[in-house]
Amino acid sequence: MSALIFEKSKTGRRDVRMPKTAKYPLDTKYRRKRALDLPEVAEVDVVRHYMDLSRKAHGVSNGFYPLGSCTMKYNPALHEQIATNKAYADIHPLQSEETKQGSLAVMFRLKEALCEITGMADMTLQPAAGAHGELTALMMIKAFHRDHGEAHRHIVLVPDSAHGTNPASAAMLNYDVKEVPSDANGMVDVKALKSLANEEVAALMLTNPNTLGIFEKNIVE
Repeated sequence: MSALIFEKSKTGRRDVRMPKTAKYPLDTKYRRKRALDLPEVAEVDVVRHYMDLSRKAHGVSNGFYPLGSCTMKYNPALHEQIATNKAYADIHPLQSEETKQGSLAVMFRLKEALCEITGMADMTLQPAAGAHGELTALMMIKAFHRDHGEAHRHIVLVPDSAHGTNPASAAMLNYDVKEVPSDANGMVDVKALKSLANEEVAALMLTNPNTLGIFEKNIVE
């Protein structure tokens, strides 16, 4: 099975034929010195090639997937359909606010719902991904301790089952990372956690379900 689409290339084959457009003069310094090296394949070859590659990857679409990381959770196809709706997908960040009130209303309602569910006073939709969210939260934690006269808190506790971005995010903010071991069931060892907790600890980074896909039943404790 060919791993590269270039291996299926045949001179003269085409997938999509672009319509002829008017020619515009382009400064020679922006022009390519040689033709762009792209594979020449038929549409059916492209579809079959990438479908074959997709079958080599294991995920929620073809089997059990235990990983609990936020980026790996199952998103129903309906959610993807909504997310690609032109009402959201075609918005420009610099367009005037009066032209995007619908999307702002949806985001506001989501924010209110998440605050009610979690019991938080406020929240932000600004982070674009899990690692971005980690960094944002740690920046808020650092600012909180600084504003409360506890800037000496320099340690972040991270479970040994955590995703690699956890210690990386903490290190980016110059925190010292200490690892919390898991118990025999793959959850945070509460006894070990208590032994590590002291006045120098700024935060505990915890994912629930954890990165092993296990719900931390001692989360309240």
